Amino acid sequence: MLPFDNVTKEHSRCKMYDVNYAKALLYKNYTELRGHTPPFSEVSCKHGWDFNHTAYQSTVVTEWELVCEWDFLPTLSLFIHAIGTFCGSLIFGYLADHLGRKKTFLFAAMIQWGSGLATAASPGFLVFCIFRFLNGLTGVPMWIIPLIMGLELIGPSKRAPVGTTISLFYTLGVVGLAGIAYGIRNWIHLQLAVTLPFTFFVVYWWILPESPRWLMSQGRFDDMMKVVKKIAKVNGVHLNADYEEVIFTKYKMARSAEISARRYNLFDLFRTPNIRKKTCLIVFNSFSNYAVYNGLNFFVPHLGTDEHLSFLLAAVVELPAYAVLYLTLNRFGRRSVLMSAMVLGGSICIATALVPADQPIITTVLFLVSKFCITCSFFVTDLVASELFPTVVRGAGASLTQTVSTIGLCISPLITHFAKHFLYLPMIIFGVLAIVGGAVTMVLPETANQHLPETLEEGEEFGREMRWRDCLRLGQAGRRRIGPPLVKSRDGDMLLRPIAHAVGNGKVVITKV
Repeated sequence: MLPFDNVTKEHSRCKMYDVNYAKALLYKNYTELRGHTPPFSEVSCKHGWDFNHTAYQSTVVTEWELVCEWDFLPTLSLFIHAIGTFCGSLIFGYLADHLGRKKTFLFAAMIQWGSGLATAASPGFLVFCIFRFLNGLTGVPMWIIPLIMGLELIGPSKRAPVGTTISLFYTLGVVGLAGIAYGIRNWIHLQLAVTLPFTFFVVYWWILPESPRWLMSQGRFDDMMKVVKKIAKVNGVHLNADYEEVIFTKYKMARSAEISARRYNLFDLFRTPNIRKKTCLIVFNSFSNYAVYNGLNFFVPHLGTDEHLSFLLAAVVELPAYAVLYLTLNRFGRRSVLMSAMVLGGSICIATALVPADQPIITTVLFLVSKFCITCSFFVTDLVASELFPTVVRGAGASLTQTVSTIGLCISPLITHFAKHFLYLPMIIFGVLAIVGGAVTMVLPETANQHLPETLEEGEEFGREMRWRDCLRLGQAGRRRIGPPLVKSRDGDMLLRPIAHAVGNGKVVITKV
C-alpha cells in the first residue's frame, strides 16, 4: 500500500508503508492499511520504480532511476557540465593564443567527439558526470574559435552582420537538434547521433587554414602571406605588387610598438573611476544575460506542453531576433536595444509566472516572447563589451566578462531546479535579474558610430561627461558624439586592414560574439 496525499489527491510515487504484509493479514481491522492515516511509518520505495515509456524509450533518469530523493542529480549533471564550460573558456582561450586557432579547434573537436562517445557508454551516473564535464570543456570553443577565425579575416564594417549570421546558424543547429530529438527517443542513440558528425572534422586538418592574424602575432610573416595569397586567389582578388612590402612594414612598426609599449593587465580595468564603473556595469549585465538566457532554455520542460514542441519553438523564436538586431543595432544604438530587450523580457518573465497553471498556452506564448527579447540582449551585450573596453585592455576585459558570465550559466540550472517545488519561482528570479541588468545599461555610454577608445586615457574619457538626462536619451545613435570624432578609412574593408594591430590584439578570449 502507498501513502495518500490529501492535497494532490494522489498516492505517493516515492514512499511506501513500512509494513510486513504477512503479519498485516493478522490485523482484525485490515481496512486500516487502506485508510489515509494508518498506524505505519513511511519509508522510501524498496523495490524500484516502473516508468512510463510512452514519450521516451530511455532517458538518463530511467536508466539510473534518478527520482524521488535522487531527483536533483540530473540538475547536478547540468551544473557539472556548466562548470566544464567555465573551465574550458579559460583553458582553450589560452591554448588558442599559444597553439593557434586551427590546432586548438581540432583538439577541442576530438575531445568533444571522444567525450561524447564515452558519455553514451557510461556504466553509471558518476562516470556519466565525469564525461559530461569533459564534454563541457569544449562546448564554447567549438563554435567560438571558428567565429573568431572568420572575424579576423574581415573589415570592421562587416563584423556585426557576420557575427549575427554565424549566430543565426548556431540557432539553426538548435532547431535541427529539436527534430533529431523528436525522432530519437533513446538517450544513448541521441547522444551518438549528435556526436558522430564530429568525425568529419578530421578532414579540417587539410582544408582549414590558420588565422593570418594569429600567424602575424607570432611573427610568422611568411606563413601568413601564404594564407593571404591563397585566400586572395580563391576569392579572385588581385593584390598590388607592393602589398607584401606594405604589410611587412606595418608589421615591423607594430612589433616595435609592442616591444616599447607598457604591459597592461586586468587590474587596469579598476584603476580609474569611469573605466571601473563601466567594467562593473557591463560585467553584471553580461552575467544577467547568460543566467537568464540559459535559464530559460532549462525551463522549457516545465512549460506544461509537449517538450519537443516547446524546445523547437524556443529555438525558432530566436531566428527573428537576429533580423531585428540587423536592422536596429546601428540605427537605434546598442544601449537602447540592450536596455529595451532586457527590461521587456524580464517583465514578461514575471508576467509568465502570474498566469494560472491551467493555462499552458498563454504561459508558452509569454515565455516565447521573453525568450525572443533575451536572445536580442544576449547578442548585444558581448558586442557592447567589446566596444566599451579600451584596446589595450580589451582582451582582459572580455576575459573578465566571459568568466563572470559563465558563472551565470553555472547557476541557471540550479535556479531552474526550484520549479520542481515552486513552479514559477525561477521565472520571477530571471525576470528580476533581467530588469536590473537592463536598468544598469542606462548608465553606460552609447558605442554605435562612436570612435572607440584605444588607450586607458581615452577609455577614461569615453562617456565621462554623461549626465542623468543622457541616461534617459535612447535611440540617439550617432547624433551626439561621446568620444572623439569618428574617422572612417577609405580602405576600411581591405583584406587584413587591421594587420598593423595584429601583434597587440592577437589574443583570443572565448566569448560569444
